[in-house]
Order: sequence, then structure tokens, then C-alpha cells
Amino acid sequence: MIKHNIGTLCLLGLVVGLLVFAGAGPSLSASPPKATGGVGFTTTDDDGNELKCRVEFNAHAGDPAKGKLNYRDANGGWFRVDIQCVHVLQDSAFAFFSGPIVSASDSALVGHYLLVAVHDGGTPGKKGDRVWGEMFEDEPECEFDYWPGDPGDDLPVESGNLVVH
Repeated sequence: MIKHNIGTLCLLGLVVGLLVFAGAGPSLSASPPKATGGVGFTTTDDDGNELKCRVEFNAHAGDPAKGKLNYRDANGGWFRVDIQCVHVLQDSAFAFFSGPIVSASDSALVGHYLLVAVHDGGTPGKKGDRVWGEMFEDEPECEFDYWPGDPGDDLPVESGNLVVH
């Protein structure tokens, strides 16, 4: 009787172990590439004055791509982007993402598209991190070879951190 119970328990333990392993299998696989962060930077407003800004984002590559970006500045301006296109170049720590502005303090911005490029400097914190951004009336491509401006025209990250992974 005892041998039978021990055998049953061993078989039950093996089955449970296999179910746990099989159930964890998909979750152990690599997740799609993404870029996440919250960073502060300074830009200029329409009058040429310095403007402190903050952007927080999570951009996940996949089918479909998804994510959110929230922007706010020291003048009280803000907008939210529904990220719909993500392209991550993991070997170079660059990510490009875009999507429509879905809400904003200035309603004229709603429906425009924001294209963002970020570079992960590879250190904790702001060191080496860079951000670019461009607004479009129509949906832009978010591929790295489409970037419309000089990549040197970045917004240096002054606080926070971003990660391309």
C-alpha cells in the first residue's frame, strides 16, 4: 500500500512538474523588443525661450505594435500619443516609434502624428541617452532610414532614464 502511494505521488509530481514547465514555456520565451523610459530635457518654445519638458513612454514592438507616450512642459502644455508603430534596432540601442496624438492641451494637435527616436546610452540614468522628436500632419514611417532631420539635432536627456531592450 505504501509503495503504491509513493509511486502515485511520484507520478503526480512528475505530471505537475511537466504541466508547470509546459505552462511556463511560452512565458520564458523572449519578449518583443521595446523602448521604455521617462526623461526630462530642455527645448525652445515658439518665442525662442527655453522650455523644460518631460516625456514618459512605453513602446512595444510586435504585431500589432503598441504603447503610450505622455508629454508635458513647464508652460502647462501636454499631449498623449497612442503608439502604433515601433522599430527597435537592438544592436545600436536605437528605437523609433510613432502614433497619433489622441488628446492634448491644445486641441489643434489632436490627430497629428509624433515620430520619436531614442538612443539608450547603456548606463543607468541619463548618461548617453538621446531623444529626437518630429510632429507630422499625416502618419509618418517609423523606420530608421526615414528619419527626416539631422540625427545630431537631438534633445539631450537632462534627467531620468530610457532603455531600449
